[in-house]
Order: sequence, then C-alpha cells, then structure tokens
Amino acid sequence: MKQTRTRRRKQGDAGDFKTVLLFYVLPFIVINSIIFYLFTAKPKIEITVSDTEDYLTTTATVTIHSLLPTKDLTFSQDGQAVEAQLVKGKTYTVPITSNGVLEVSVKNFNGMSTAEFYHINLLDDAAPTVRKYTMDDDGIITISLEDTQSGVDLETVYAVDSQGAQVFPISQDNSSGEERFDMDSQGLILHAKDFTGNELLVTFTSHKEGEEEVLDSIEGTETTIRQGEEEETEALSSDFEDSTAQSESETADDE
Repeated sequence: MKQTRTRRRKQGDAGDFKTVLLFYVLPFIVINSIIFYLFTAKPKIEITVSDTEDYLTTTATVTIHSLLPTKDLTFSQDGQAVEAQLVKGKTYTVPITSNGVLEVSVKNFNGMSTAEFYHINLLDDAAPTVRKYTMDDDGIITISLEDTQSGVDLETVYAVDSQGAQVFPISQDNSSGEERFDMDSQGLILHAKDFTGNELLVTFTSHKEGEEEVLDSIEGTETTIRQGEEEETEALSSDFEDSTAQSESETADDE
C-alpha cells in the first residue's frame, strides 16, 4: 500500500516537472530568444559586380539578407550618392560608370546597421602608356604603346612637330603596338587614344652628344576625353608652341 502511494507521488512529481518544462521553461527560453534576436539581428549585404563589355560601364548587384524590415538604405560611390533600382525582394542594381569604392549602408528597424564596401577597378579610365622608345641612326623614332584594358586605338595615333604640323606614323605594328615617326629634334608631341577615349600626349625631344643624336627624357600627360577634359590637351599643345616660338626667337637673336 505504501509502495503504491510512493509510486503515485513520483508519477505526480514527474508530471508536474513536465508541465513546468513545457508550459513555463521552454516558452520562456523561446520568447527571450526571439526578443534577443529582434534587438540584436544585423542585416548582411552581398555585392557582386558584372564584367564590362565596353570598359565604360558595368552593373553592381546588391542583395540585402535580413528577416527584418529595413529602415534606411543608402548607396554611394566615393562619397557621392548614387541611384539604385529595386529588382525584386531586397535585391537592387546600381549602374557604374567610373572606378571607385561602392558603399552600401543598411539599418534595420531595430536600429542595428551594417555597411559593405566594394572596390571597382575594371573600367578603363587610364590613357595608353609608352612602354619604351628608341631612335636609330637615320633619325627614326620607334615608340611602343600599350593599354592593358580597352587597348590602343591605332587609328587615333598621330604627332605634331615643332612647326605645328600634324604628322602620321611611317609604319605601325598592330601586334606589338610600335609606332615609327621621323624624329623632330625640336620636339614631337605624340597623341594616342584607347578605345574608351582616354588620350595620351607625350613630348619627345633630342640633343646632340658629340656626333650622336640622343633622345631626352619624355614629358607627357594624359586626359580622359570621355569625361570632357579636353582643355588639358589644348593647354599642352599651346605650351609646346610657345616654347618652340621662344626657342626660334632666341636662335634668331644669336644669329
């Protein structure tokens, strides 16, 4: 009889424990976990940038990963606000027209925020460069050009001599990017663009060392024509013409 009562008491205690666990402890843990998540959950940002076909533009795709609604969402590139287009859900596209740092910032309604940065450098915003240059005994200067992105547009290559006349290469090598000109010791300004419009201007001059004509160090600049910076090209040509005129005047005075 006593054993039966003891067994019933134990069964009652076990039932009470299950009741407390199911209806008090577990709900307390679940509810507090939900509250903790609601107050501390941070959104996540995923940024991908597509390859470019023309080296002028590309598209960034931004996806916000968050179960909570967002309160603030901003897009900027190098500190300047940019527009984004909602594709679906929490996925946006951002048109990119220049290299730089794309920044995306998002804040959830719980006040938790995060930011993601993406460095974009696949667009061509640099002019071609002079890889090497030599001059032979016949006064022919060979200039090797290169552009690692859109490539050198060989049809845009020409030079301006010390008299201000436009001269074209006497030969071109498409595979190596070599351009050959008759050298003007008083100065030869080389013009060359890539396929996105970035322009290189380099001045070549030479001087006598004994009986040998020796090339001087080159001086040049580059402009981004597609961004409307043509003034730099005009300024360089003007400076060169002024320098040439001054040199001719000094020569005449010496005579």
